[in-house]
Amino acid sequence: MRQVNPSEAMQQKFPEWIVMVVSRDANGQANVMPAGWGMICSGSPLYVATAIGYTRYTYKCIHETGEFVFSWAGKGQEELVTQTGTSSGSDINKFEEFNIAWSAPAAINVPLLDGAAASLECKLVHEYASGDHAIFVGEVVAAHVPDEPIRNLVNFRGHYAVAQPAEK
Repeated sequence: MRQVNPSEAMQQKFPEWIVMVVSRDANGQANVMPAGWGMICSGSPLYVATAIGYTRYTYKCIHETGEFVFSWAGKGQEELVTQTGTSSGSDINKFEEFNIAWSAPAAINVPLLDGAAASLECKLVHEYASGDHAIFVGEVVAAHVPDEPIRNLVNFRGHYAVAQPAEK
């Protein structure tokens, strides 16, 4: 083992799951952004967490409304990940601009992304300050999967791949 700069060591985190965080602002405009920092943080009750930068429009949306959808990006959403990750909902309506297909939620007022591997509707239970990001913890109040399974996307430093089990 050799000591390195922390930024060099962080490059070893790849591949990482791509989480799509869907939200709405106080006026009802829907927004979506990809996030590499998302996880399940409690099994009972079921909580998920994501870290969102304070300067992001998604931060404003979740902070204002207390709701979000935590979706694992699915095969076929590669272009959507790039489009929504390189634009801001404060500048454009991403759902209209990118013609994002969505379905109605069951328990909150945030749309579900069609084509996601799974989607979890969440109500905010905690917001923690964490350096230049806020950690949002949401309680899962409804969960959705597609009729036909869709494999998750993973990120390899800006290149996407479909997650597959290793062969035995």
